[in-house]
Order: sequence, then C-alpha cells, then structure tokens
Amino acid sequence: MADCVGTQGVSPNNLKQTGFSIIVSAPGKIILHGEHSVVYGRLAIAASLGLRTRVTIAEIDAPDSLILQFSNLNLNKTYSLKAFKEHLLNSHLPLTNPPSEFNWELPDIVHHESLLDKIDNFLNTNESTDLSACQAAAVKCIFFLLVGILSSVDIELDSVVIDVSTQLDVGAGTGSSASYVVSLSAALLQYVKSKRECGNFAKPGFKPSSWHVDLTTFSKKELEMICSWAYCAEKIVHLTPSGLDNTICTYGSMVEFRKGLSPKLLDITCPFKVLLINTKVPRETKRLVSQVAKMHDKYPDLVNNILNAMEDVAFIALQNIVALSEIEAIGDTTLQHRNEIDKIFENLGQLSSMNHNLLSALGVSHSKLDEVVHLLAEYGLHGKLTGAGGGGYAIALVPPRFDHRALDEVIKLLERKGFGVACTVLGGEGVKVESV
Repeated sequence: MADCVGTQGVSPNNLKQTGFSIIVSAPGKIILHGEHSVVYGRLAIAASLGLRTRVTIAEIDAPDSLILQFSNLNLNKTYSLKAFKEHLLNSHLPLTNPPSEFNWELPDIVHHESLLDKIDNFLNTNESTDLSACQAAAVKCIFFLLVGILSSVDIELDSVVIDVSTQLDVGAGTGSSASYVVSLSAALLQYVKSKRECGNFAKPGFKPSSWHVDLTTFSKKELEMICSWAYCAEKIVHLTPSGLDNTICTYGSMVEFRKGLSPKLLDITCPFKVLLINTKVPRETKRLVSQVAKMHDKYPDLVNNILNAMEDVAFIALQNIVALSEIEAIGDTTLQHRNEIDKIFENLGQLSSMNHNLLSALGVSHSKLDEVVHLLAEYGLHGKLTGAGGGGYAIALVPPRFDHRALDEVIKLLERKGFGVACTVLGGEGVKVESV
C-alpha cells in the first residue's frame, strides 16, 4: 500500500497556502493548592497559565498531503490524504450508539479504544514506528480528533498542514498535553465551520447538527464541545485524566476541583502575576504518588491530618482569592482598598508557605525546590512546589505593589543558580482564535 507511506514533512517555508488558515491558542495550567491531597478527595485549586500552545491549520498547495508539524517534539511528517480518508476518515466510525444518534457534538459516543486500534493500524502501515512515545501520542491525538470531529460532518478535507508550537515545557506538569488538544479541537471546529454556511452540517445517516458560523470566537456550546473532545484526546496521553486540565485550558481563569466531581469554574476576573521557576530536576509523578500512598497506609491518621490541613489551606486560599476578585471588580483605588489587597496577598503568601511545608512533610519536596523557596523568602516572596514535586516547578505569587527592582534581582539570582524563570500570569483567558 504505497499510498499509505509516511515521509518526512516539508519545510513550512515551502508550503504555499491556498485557502483557509486559522491560528488558535490555549493556555497551560498549574495547581495552586491541593497537590497529592486531591488524590484523597480533598479540595484542589488550579489556574490557567499565561504560557500558551498555538495550533495553525492551513490549506496548502501540496497534492494528497496531510502534514503534521510539532517543532517542540521535532515532529515533521507527511501522510497521504487519500490513504487517511480511505482507511480512517471515510471508513466505519466505531460508535457505542447507532450513527443516527451521533454527530460532532457528542464525542462520548465514539468508542475510544476501537478508534485508537484503527489509528494504530494506520500508523503501523504508514511506517510510523520510528516515532518516539511523545511524538506517537501527539500524532494519535491529531488523528483521533480529525476522525472523531470530521467523520459525521458533510465537508471535504483538503490538503492541509497542522502546525503546533508551545511555550510550555512538554511533560513538565504545566498542562502541555491539555493545552495542545484543546487548541487542536478548537481549530478543527473552526475549520469545519469555514467550509459551510449556516445549516445542517451532518452527513446523511448521522444526527442533524446546525451551527451559526462565526470564525472569530466560540459560543458556550462550542466551548463545551471543545472541552469534551479534548478530554477524549487527553485519555490517549494520561489514560484516566481527571478532566481538570482540559477544563482550565478551555475556559481559563481558575477551577476548584474535588475527585469524583466535575471541575467548578470560578468567576475570577483578576489575573495574578506569578514567577514560574523550573528546577530542571526531572519529576517522577507515579513514584511520588506511590510514595505518598505507602506513607498513608503506614501512618493513616497522621497523613490524614496533613491532608486535612492541606484542604484547610486550599479552602482559605479560595476564600481570599474570591475576596480579592470582588475588591478588584469594584475598581476602587483608595488607600483602604489597596491595603486590603496587600493583606490578601500576604495571606496567600503565608498559605503558600504552609502548603509547601505540608507537602515537604509528605516527602514530595526536593533540595532544589527547597533552595528556590529559601531564595524567594530572602526577597520577601513565598514559594511552593506545584504539581507532583520531587523536582519540576515551584511558583510564587507576586503582589501588585512588590518592588520591581527586588523582583529583577531575585529573577537574576535564580537564573545564576541554574534555575529557569518565567514571569507570567495566572487566571487569564482560555482558548481563543488568534488569527483567521
């Protein structure tokens, strides 16, 4: 089957665009409070990160080409569009319900494992066994969303390039995979809408689906679709995702989350300035989760007390964040209100320090994380680990009236010590169209 062979992709500079082109982006995420304790049913708070993943879909003058490019993963592959359509897009779509009950609004009806089996067979035929684990997961996500979203819609897929770039470190616990699949799902939705006027989008035999075409933004219903498709794709990477990451990357802002319940989006309108510090120590999430579980089994009462204290920290932090948002919404700039804001940031800083110490008591900190927290403290900032710990990232909220010269000094100091530092924001906007 020569038409199925995958080849190295062509340079983006050599691709001539012939029609539709769109750029969509989505944020990453971090956990503010609730690392590890969330596994045991306690409250967690997470927020969108001001670092984003961008997906470009563009029609190109390259016959019979489906080109996938992901510079951060050194991925550049070209597949036969004809073969993709024959073996995946236009073949039987595995569903848990009859086709008459399915359209692109209902991703849960796709039989996940069966579709992945078809994709694996296609990739094996395409001689894509040379892909690394990360590259293979990225390609599978693209094919899963292409097939899932496009199979039931009455449009023709032309030769396209799907180009991905991200400001996030891949696999570092900052939501890179969710940011990727949210951006990709959103871009594909807009691609479909670009092909049709208002009216029924569904192919014959599938459940009707009508949409108002607006390529510059997403409706509430479309955001729900994006979030749902992204969750399905997240299962390719994480097997049993919580739904937290794809929710934050879709909607932005902040989310409160408890295991077994749907994430609750918080109406937070004030982005937080934050330092994101990379210790450059590889993290081992599974080992750390297992380590806490063993400690929980050995000292259940003691560990539960620590977990309960962590939930108290998360709850009090949430109260302070909500209070801050309410003050900011008033728009009052009097000295009294500025002092109230300063007090809230002081509270949030103290809570961050307490949370880091509680996580240290669970054995999930690291000497490099503790060094970061100590260096931040010398300049009056409160740091804590974020994510699984054992390395990875630390964060520190920066109060609005913090001395900018001191901030520059601590950033330079951390960088001299070998840490990576990004000054960004938390709680910003979710998925959005950047260009069309």
